[in-house]
Amino acid sequence: MRSSMFYIIFIAILIIYFTANFYVLQRIQKLVPYQYKILTATFISILALSFLVGRILERYTVCAVSNFLIWIGALWLGIFTYLFLGFIIGDSIQGIIHLFTRALNIQKTAYALVIIVSMVITSIGFINARTPQVKEIAIHINKPSSLKHLKIAYVSDIHLGSIIANSRLQNLVRLINNAQPDLIIFGGDILDEDIKPVIENNLGELLVQLKARYGIIAVPGNHEYIGGIQNAINYIKDHNIQVLRDEVYSIGDIQIIGRDDRSKFAFTGFRRLSLENLIKQVNVSKPVIVIDHQPFKLSQTSLYPVDILLSGHSHHGQLFPFNYITKKLYKISWGYKVIHNTHVYVSSGYGTWGPPIRTNSYPEIVIFNLHFK
Repeated sequence: MRSSMFYIIFIAILIIYFTANFYVLQRIQKLVPYQYKILTATFISILALSFLVGRILERYTVCAVSNFLIWIGALWLGIFTYLFLGFIIGDSIQGIIHLFTRALNIQKTAYALVIIVSMVITSIGFINARTPQVKEIAIHINKPSSLKHLKIAYVSDIHLGSIIANSRLQNLVRLINNAQPDLIIFGGDILDEDIKPVIENNLGELLVQLKARYGIIAVPGNHEYIGGIQNAINYIKDHNIQVLRDEVYSIGDIQIIGRDDRSKFAFTGFRRLSLENLIKQVNVSKPVIVIDHQPFKLSQTSLYPVDILLSGHSHHGQLFPFNYITKKLYKISWGYKVIHNTHVYVSSGYGTWGPPIRTNSYPEIVIFNLHFK
């Protein structure tokens, strides 16, 4: 059961998006000869609709047409973002100039420059999104454990689907296996939305190639709920990954609490268990790790005897300047910080949602080398 608020927000976003596309089209048309204006309007309209149409088509059938529409639509989302921002800046500069003189008109030159810069930024962001980095972090936990050391490979927000498919997943598997972790943790949004392209591309057969002494665990993210939570969970479990939904996974005396996603209520009408209830299920004198996909209420979580908190979801905005929005939304938008006595890490994610582009962060795999008392 999705809440009516979800649909209201979705419709509002669509209205804003198509209004902004009309604004972009009007600026591009100023550079286009009269005989090509209808063709240009048709082309931009197709680009603006492609991602949405491709996603809808994908729910019924995965084919060359749906893949093509999703890809060109996703690329357009990235280009459009910078065209929109650039044209606003260009119009603002021209407006300031007109306050003093109307003799100087830089409008067409500014618009042409915006188009060139947008294409360059998008190209660089596309390459960056396909170039993951492996980051290592050593953390000392002031609690005793019989293991003494534990190496964890942590990945969030893979978004497997039409865009993040075979080659990207092969690279992820290779990089994780090269690190030889004791445990692999997926912090939500393993799947993008609809599960059909994941099945069509047989991505699960790549997931089973992952190797870790203590196995692979995951928590659901909001995108598992968007695409259909039960089908998503079943598919993930069928490929050697244990999904924790308000459950505890133990490795010796190391206890890992995997929280269900906070969007559960919006889609099912049922709330996830509180952290207070989950903490009662563990021995807090021993190491406690919490995995929670969305990095809300980090300070409140750190008031509990939690040693490590792992999150993702934010993508650090994915595209500049949206990182400034995620910085306002979350205490940590990306990276590592100790809050009270809790070591908190929010991953920028491995994949992308929407535009296959990253302009303010890089895709990452984080290797935690944990040392215990």
